[in-house]
Amino acid sequence: MKHLIVVAEGVEPSVLQDEMAAGHLPWLSNSVKEGFWRDLNCGPVPYEPSNLASAFTGVGPGQHGCYSYWDIRGKGEKPRVLESSDVKAKQFWDWPEFKDYKFSVVNIQLTHPPQPINGNMISYPMLATLRASYPQDLLLNLSRKGVRYAHDVTVFYTGQALDEFAQEARQAAEYQLNTALTLASDCDVMVVNLTIADRLSHFLWHELEQPGGQRPSSAQILESYKFIDQACAKLEEHVEESVMVFSEIGFGGLDQFVSLDEMLQKAGLQTLHSDGTVDLKQSLAFEAVQGSHGIILSSSMDQAGQNGKGYAQDFATVRNALMEMRFSDGTPVLCAADHFEDIYSGPWSHLAPDIIVKPADPRRPPLGDPRWANHVKRNDQSGWHRDKGFVIVKGGSATTSEDGSVVELESIAPTIARLVGVDVPKTCMTPSLVL
Repeated sequence: MKHLIVVAEGVEPSVLQDEMAAGHLPWLSNSVKEGFWRDLNCGPVPYEPSNLASAFTGVGPGQHGCYSYWDIRGKGEKPRVLESSDVKAKQFWDWPEFKDYKFSVVNIQLTHPPQPINGNMISYPMLATLRASYPQDLLLNLSRKGVRYAHDVTVFYTGQALDEFAQEARQAAEYQLNTALTLASDCDVMVVNLTIADRLSHFLWHELEQPGGQRPSSAQILESYKFIDQACAKLEEHVEESVMVFSEIGFGGLDQFVSLDEMLQKAGLQTLHSDGTVDLKQSLAFEAVQGSHGIILSSSMDQAGQNGKGYAQDFATVRNALMEMRFSDGTPVLCAADHFEDIYSGPWSHLAPDIIVKPADPRRPPLGDPRWANHVKRNDQSGWHRDKGFVIVKGGSATTSEDGSVVELESIAPTIARLVGVDVPKTCMTPSLVL
């Protein structure tokens, strides 16, 4: 292959820099010396699927329409899982500028079910399925060659010993890497997401927060960073021109998730049915699904929607209540509660939650819709996303046009275009990082 893009999902920039300085990550350290490093702004809501959609389309959520893994405004009993067709903007491997390039795309969120591509794709399904690749027989043919693959959905923390969970995640990561290495010889451009750091950081971040600030060298998260470093080195052996490594989220410690629904109930703004679900007719607002950091107004769910007569008044009432919320120690729960149009712009911004909130303390973020939160054992987690990621670029024509500034996720796709040597579409919101 000529070009490699690795998503090092969930790798925290500050920890990464410390580990590179300590000499524990030789490939990444050398890559920074040979190329360049930039901090990425991964806000306003640091969440994997929506942020990767921004990175690979070159436009923000208001243009691509994705704000979570799930449909924000679904009226069903359970949130609907977003599919590849929900991404309203083309991801760069579908741009006409890349029509002459063959791709291998592995484990990227919001690619399921896989759509036809010039090359191979292994999608990121949210449920067990046999139809997670393009061509459809790709995984079967790899299996016949002795190459095994494991989807992330096969590895969940269900209460098992954390060491056991870490081993399961490591095994899945090995399968994913071996599959990527096998596909490397059959493409011009590879995009692969190594999710092991994110998987472990959610449940094992406490290992990094020992008394005295000492990080044990045996911490499973640090081992996952070493795995990613070694994986990049192995993949680069197949690369002719350029390599990009980035994370669309950072990570940090978690004290507790905060149920905004419970606080809305205490404020008299939300009423529950006997089965525990929200009574929309008797409630002004409810918390949106995990990762959206949002509140939905009940008045926006009827036919009139966000243009309804009582919408503006409901917004003001709920926003004021949100900003007045306090923890038992008197500190504020939120530092911002903004209308979605003040955060997102574009033809699909109306799909966002009505109110976008920002926690006053990143260690105490919103819980989200309790149905999924309970399913994935969110209250057992010790780490959660932060809104600062990074990007490393080396090789090719990687002459930077920026000088140490923080850049946007939307710069990833145009930068890939310039590294490959194709034109950057006018639809891209931000410039490339290379000339």
